[in-house]
Amino acid sequence: MSEEKVFPAGEERIYAAGKINLFLFITGKLPSGYHELETLFMPLPGPQDILVFRPASRDSGIAVSCTTPGIDLEKNTLTRAYGLYVEATGFAPAVDVELVKKIPHGAGLGGGSADGAQVLLWLQRHAPEPLPEEKLLPIAARVGADVPFFLKGVPCLAQGIGERLFPVESGVRGMSCVLVCPHVHVDTAWAYAAWDAERASFSLTEKTKADKNNRSSYQSFYGRNDFEPVVFAAHPELAALKMQLLQEGADIAGMSGSGSALFGLFRDPVCAAQGAAALQKGQEKAQVFGPFLF
Repeated sequence: MSEEKVFPAGEERIYAAGKINLFLFITGKLPSGYHELETLFMPLPGPQDILVFRPASRDSGIAVSCTTPGIDLEKNTLTRAYGLYVEATGFAPAVDVELVKKIPHGAGLGGGSADGAQVLLWLQRHAPEPLPEEKLLPIAARVGADVPFFLKGVPCLAQGIGERLFPVESGVRGMSCVLVCPHVHVDTAWAYAAWDAERASFSLTEKTKADKNNRSSYQSFYGRNDFEPVVFAAHPELAALKMQLLQEGADIAGMSGSGSALFGLFRDPVCAAQGAAALQKGQEKAQVFGPFLF
């Protein structure tokens, strides 16, 4: 039996950043209803959610507080991560978690998955017997398809429902990223249903899939996202913002996940700063973050 770890007496403040999908292809649908993907996850340096962990006086369990509208405090990625970890290990510390959302909710940046991953990592640090990675990753996948990626925290080519991860060189080192987050919520379930309804118009073949062993093959896919046609049809303002990123000098622009966040990648950092300033000017319908240097 390993030596029991001391549960922290004070609060712990942890930061969770999101991701963008440099490309995203929907490659199939499983009998379970889940869709299979081929995507390249790129971790973002910001914006960051804040999770404040505080010991609680009760015997066990997690309680989540958050002032952001639309967050279910009883059923969310934090409570799910905690519950599945307890199920696997029996370690059930009493903890209150205050979630301060800085990553826009429902923007396709994986904020909820990032938060769930941080709960798992916090439990790992304090558990008397932390789980080996081969047992932790399946738990993370049950919390959410993107959660295993956030445990790794490096650029990854993802396949399946996002659980098969292959760390890769991103191919965007030295580029600057400008992130535009419109005040538009795109429901992921709706986006998949809309794609299913229109999938006959897609030509997803083996040629559209990235080769995890050949970096040059997938760089040409950057900015491509199979969700864009259906999401842009429903929200033309998102298509206009992508076009504006390109007009401001972005070498690559695209939508992250099922939206609504858009990113622009700039080779020229001065152009990126000017583009971010231009997008922020008079902007009331979106938040603009960056530029971030990769």
